[in-house]
Amino acid sequence: MIKYLGNAASGGLAVGKIKVINRRIAGFKRVVLATHREKALYEAALILAKDEIRRLMRSSEREHQDILMFQLVMLDDNGLNVMIQNFISEGNGAARSVEMAMEEYCDRLKKTGDEYLSGRTSDIRDVLGRVVDILDGRSRERFVLTEPSVIVADEILPSDLASIDRQYAVGFITVGGSYQSHANIIARTMGIPSVCGLNSEILNPLNNGRTVCVDGYAGEVYVNPAEGTIALFNHRIRQERRAKVSLMSLKEKDIHTDGEDMEIWANCNDPKDIALAVENGARGIGLVRSEILFMKSSLPTLESQFEFYCECIRAANGRPVTIRTFDIGADKPVGDISLDKEPNPALGLRGIRLQYRHRELFEQQLHALYRAADTAGAINVMLPMVSVEKDVTDFMAMADEVKEKLLASGEIREDRITWGVMIETPAAALISDRLAQHVEFFSIGTNDLTQYTMAADRMNVETVPYYDTMHPAVLKLIEITVENAKKAGVKVSVCGESAADAVNALAYADLGIRCLSMAQNAMIPVKQKLLEKYSENN
Repeated sequence: MIKYLGNAASGGLAVGKIKVINRRIAGFKRVVLATHREKALYEAALILAKDEIRRLMRSSEREHQDILMFQLVMLDDNGLNVMIQNFISEGNGAARSVEMAMEEYCDRLKKTGDEYLSGRTSDIRDVLGRVVDILDGRSRERFVLTEPSVIVADEILPSDLASIDRQYAVGFITVGGSYQSHANIIARTMGIPSVCGLNSEILNPLNNGRTVCVDGYAGEVYVNPAEGTIALFNHRIRQERRAKVSLMSLKEKDIHTDGEDMEIWANCNDPKDIALAVENGARGIGLVRSEILFMKSSLPTLESQFEFYCECIRAANGRPVTIRTFDIGADKPVGDISLDKEPNPALGLRGIRLQYRHRELFEQQLHALYRAADTAGAINVMLPMVSVEKDVTDFMAMADEVKEKLLASGEIREDRITWGVMIETPAAALISDRLAQHVEFFSIGTNDLTQYTMAADRMNVETVPYYDTMHPAVLKLIEITVENAKKAGVKVSVCGESAADAVNALAYADLGIRCLSMAQNAMIPVKQKLLEKYSENN
């Protein structure tokens, strides 16, 4: 038996046969032809890649349709194609030019500081990697599974998920990838155990067909385990199945605290996320990241925004939906908008601060939000990166101008938006009494609030000891916000990732928070802990 230790990416246990997807080719040498021939090869590879993706779309499950459509859009992107053509003109060859463009685009995403957007690099690598494989003549055959299997790869790509029969995919093991990669997000949604960050020797082709036990909680992998280890894992798997059936009975239960109920909401990215969250018992949607619309390299149109917001509202099936206005800046790719480089983007022009530089962008978003609310149902809209009162009053004045024009033209019949602000800077928490005069709810973003309070970059592994969401300074700012919200009759919730930790959730409840929004896979476990606490007190 060989034991490997990696990073837990999706909780759960699995026993199955290893299926290695090894994309590495040792000693491969390319021959670069004349520039015009390399360009012709690239154009031909694009056509073939599009055909393959369309075939995948016809045979894949519904949840992959959007990501595959995104891949088609990427292949048609003018800016990306010009970049690749320029690299070819410089004599790099078609395959190498696509790789260079891929690295440049992925590097931009990684530098955003946003875990979700950083995790989207797998989507870019997938679609451009397909073009590279075609140019290099590599096999892109469908991986056929006939028994419970654990997929082992450098990184599991969206096209792998679309082509693999998930009936037999019981676990994922990757050398690369991250907690926020597309595959691991899907794994957590579907309850498939996943471990990432393993030693590359796990990719050894000799491992194909060997039995493996995966512990997605501890990040442990056992290759060729002893019979006793297999028996133990199977026993734990049976226990988990029984426990899950019992836990799901909690999804409709109310959490009665001392005087008022506590609600569990979900953080989501798109309508599919929202529909699943509602199915799993979410009482509302506490965060929809509208900047996801910038995943395509061109700016979202008014109509594409309107349709997206309407789909989100309808997917919630009558439950409250909270949409965050564009949280973008110099550290995030924003299509055709030109933003100056900044020495410290986390402290620069981002979120609501961009209203002065790119008013037209937010006017269009407001137009789409007002129309969607009028058409599909009332929504909550919140403003990110608030630190001064004037930013809020100026934004609300702009919103009123857009609303009055839409009402006057008959494009909307009424205003169905409730406004709020994110409390994610110490300044916002300390002036929350003043901010409460302009909005109807607060949403505490503990990720950034902790980062700015502790002066600790949440993406920097070196500052992990300082990034403490339960530090007394952070809790004091939350306490101040809750007190000011209560005095003004303003609702307050926590939508940061820390709410997904049951210990943190209990601490927030003690501070008076009565709404927690989190990743949907954490909703039931957190709810269980809260029910246990308050049932004891009643």
